Amino acid sequence: MASSILVRRPAAPAAPAAPGTPAVARPAWWAVPLSAEAVLVLALGAVALVAHGLNMFNYPSLGRFDDEGIYMAQAWAVLRQGQLAPYTYFYDHAPGGWILIATWMGLTGGPHTFGSALDGGRLLMLLLHLAMVPLLYRIARKLGCPPPAAALVVLLFSVSPLSVFYQRLVLLDNIMLFWILLSLDLVLDGWGRLSRVVLSGLCFGVALLTKETALFLSPAVVFMAVQQRREHQGRFGLSAWLLSVSLVASFYPLYALLKEELLPAGSSLAFLIFNYNLKGEGASLIEALQWQSTRKGGGMLNLNNEFWQLVRGTWLGQDAVLFAGGALAVLANLIRGVVARLRGGRDRRALAAGLLGAMPLLYLARGGIVFDFYVLAALPFLCLNLGVLVSPLLSRPRAVVSGTIAALAGLALVGHYWTSGALQPLYTAHPAAAPRTALSWVKEHLPLDSRIVTFDATWVDLHEPGAGGRFFPDAHPHWKVALDPAIRGGVFKEDWRTVDYVLMTANLPQAFQDSGNTIVLEALRNASLVKRWEADGDAVELWKVNKPGTTEGALLAAGTAHIAERFERGGALVRPDGTVASESQAYAMLRAVWSDDRAAFDQVWGWTQRSLVNRKGLLSWLWRDGVVVDTHAASDADTDAALALLLAGRRWNDPELLAAGRRLVQAIWEHEVITVRGKPYITAGDWVQETPVVALNPSYFSPYAYRVFQDVDPQHDWWGVVNSGYEVLFAASSATLGAERSAGLPPDWVGLDRATGQLVPLRLDSSDTVRYGYDAARTYWRVALDLRWTADGRASAYLSQAGFLRDEVRREGQVSAVYGRDGTVIERPPSVVGHAGALAALLTLDPPAAHALYANHFVGRAVVSCPAGQPAARCAYRPAGAATGGAGSAVAGTAGTAGAEGRQAVWANPDDLYAQDWAWFATALYADALANLWQAPAP
Repeated sequence: MASSILVRRPAAPAAPAAPGTPAVARPAWWAVPLSAEAVLVLALGAVALVAHGLNMFNYPSLGRFDDEGIYMAQAWAVLRQGQLAPYTYFYDHAPGGWILIATWMGLTGGPHTFGSALDGGRLLMLLLHLAMVPLLYRIARKLGCPPPAAALVVLLFSVSPLSVFYQRLVLLDNIMLFWILLSLDLVLDGWGRLSRVVLSGLCFGVALLTKETALFLSPAVVFMAVQQRREHQGRFGLSAWLLSVSLVASFYPLYALLKEELLPAGSSLAFLIFNYNLKGEGASLIEALQWQSTRKGGGMLNLNNEFWQLVRGTWLGQDAVLFAGGALAVLANLIRGVVARLRGGRDRRALAAGLLGAMPLLYLARGGIVFDFYVLAALPFLCLNLGVLVSPLLSRPRAVVSGTIAALAGLALVGHYWTSGALQPLYTAHPAAAPRTALSWVKEHLPLDSRIVTFDATWVDLHEPGAGGRFFPDAHPHWKVALDPAIRGGVFKEDWRTVDYVLMTANLPQAFQDSGNTIVLEALRNASLVKRWEADGDAVELWKVNKPGTTEGALLAAGTAHIAERFERGGALVRPDGTVASESQAYAMLRAVWSDDRAAFDQVWGWTQRSLVNRKGLLSWLWRDGVVVDTHAASDADTDAALALLLAGRRWNDPELLAAGRRLVQAIWEHEVITVRGKPYITAGDWVQETPVVALNPSYFSPYAYRVFQDVDPQHDWWGVVNSGYEVLFAASSATLGAERSAGLPPDWVGLDRATGQLVPLRLDSSDTVRYGYDAARTYWRVALDLRWTADGRASAYLSQAGFLRDEVRREGQVSAVYGRDGTVIERPPSVVGHAGALAALLTLDPPAAHALYANHFVGRAVVSCPAGQPAARCAYRPAGAATGGAGSAVAGTAGTAGAEGRQAVWANPDDLYAQDWAWFATALYADALANLWQAPAP
């Protein structure tokens, strides 16, 4: 006699009405009242929607699991590239799962329809869970659970912290579970239709193509297929099921065979006979399956293997009720089923449920590699076993009583989870805010051609244009850099210096070690932190490798774009108060010549020549509303303008610019250089010639320029100006100048006594002239440039004495804007020019500190954006020409990006022209982009 089925076939329908009986109109579907069970299932779906949907985009964090990002990247490759993976596909898993994700993205408008790419993937996981609610309920009912017990099964599956945490994640396991439950629901159909058997097999085949671990559930499903179908189709039903499974699953090896990737490359039968890959290259399905099956994680009986570690350290802590209780229920149901069989019973539903729960547990405990989310394969079946176990208790009372008991049990369960603290983080914490903010900043601020090593959760968002059309084709996941020869050698050339940035989560350094990722490890040893984002225990860091590269060229171009758009008016650099200072004009001329922007140079010099050049041949210091309001000159502006003219004449082979530069040099000597006790000194300007105490500004001292001036004005002793200037720097920095002690910093101003040749405090507008402030910081930049151009030992020695700034940076991570003579802080908030000076000094004195200062305060504090009204998709952010290497190349051609289509970079107050100028000069110094064009060969 045939064995009993698990689900009995419903009774035959009533006989048709006798002829002549009036027909009763069938009501429309919306008019049919829902049954009590249908209402119950809808209520359970609502609970699942809230439990899984609330805060699902914020918890868990987007960088918690690499697998989420990996599968989204592979789905993106299917959608955008028509291939199974964005890199070489090596058969790590079958592609059914991410093909479904790609289909979902295509149907919903792309990866960014719902926010980040992972947000769209998580929404799909929510929909799959909602679809599993009625499926699991139906399976529980078909395995003998009364409605209250079946409801408890679904409720536990929906509100368990284990289930909510892992089922929110974009994982193949969640997609596989949907197909498994659908297959079970079909195979347990009580009508005995062969079509249901075939559909069940097809669904199970799709589950296998989603994740091969579905294979471990096949014994339980086969058992149910045998028990359920023998009455109707005999052995033919099982054969139909197996054939359907094989038909779908065979597509995967057939795909590999057609691509000649079934066997290891070049191995053919040698691999099958000798288990040997002759060439050791190329992807292979057989080889991948062998690798997966031999990954070690400790033997099954080893209580310290990965499974038992996760049981003790993770799963029991997240939900002991479900995991421990479910495991005990599995054991109890297996015993019930075996005992019932031995006693000749025909009801094998407990045995079927026990097998469904036992198979994934045996798979997890097998002794191989186990990750914490692998528990997903067991969760619905642990819930199911608990329901089957308590079914006898809920079947005996009346429906009202059993329903009340189940409702109270469900409330107690939810209350336990909430009071234990297991549920609160799922709904109140927002750790995903850290990677979201980091990703937004990276997409907004980094050049598009940056080479970024990142974590997988960001991959699609960095490669998909998204908002503004910005994407990073050279962003690669860290494990590809470690393990993929095409990326490690082909892209990064086995050299950490090819990396620009590392975007990483807190747990990645250990992953770098485990994977032997020497490129990233070495890059991090030579990198500085740009920014760190933290949120609810999660942290993301952006590190910049300590080298000039594409970032510097892009920042210089973007800084130029902002200055031009915000301040430049027909060649005049107009400040918000309507004034034009000679120093701003000179800075613009230097910026233009170093950027090889002839048009910008001519415009600025043309306005300056017409509006500022006075009768002495110098530049009047201040202009407002069409007239000069201060005719006196400042020697720093005159020196910078003269140098710019000479460099421009040499660069563009223009005799007129060279001649203008010579005239300005001679005017500087005549009106701004004095001789005291036989030594020539550069003064603060033409206004100090007749004073008994000569006003000197150490930050005006430009030794690199005076060396050029000596070439074009050999009849004057410009070498003497270099020598006296260095003497003043060393003396002024060490002198107390009326204070109790000196911190070794140069003063903003200092006086030179004509009679004695000694340095004295300068009385100037009753201000503190001996402090280190907005003027003095420029001193280090000018000396550093002299060191770059001439390697003068005095420059190196002076920069090496900036120990006070080094200590400030090491202690505070920054320098304050203004210090007193003794080093006390006068203005604590930092200034851009203060950091420019510290950067210049530390590049010689303490390069690691300089790199850290630059990464944090010049890269990390830059605000990069499109000009007002400019579409982001047309707003470029890269050096024009994208060429790096060679003198001046980091800024070459920046004029091309300074127009309407160039992104703009701003530091500190966007209306502070002085800050923008010195951010640009500091960045250019760091990039070694201030070429000595006077010594360079003529073009």
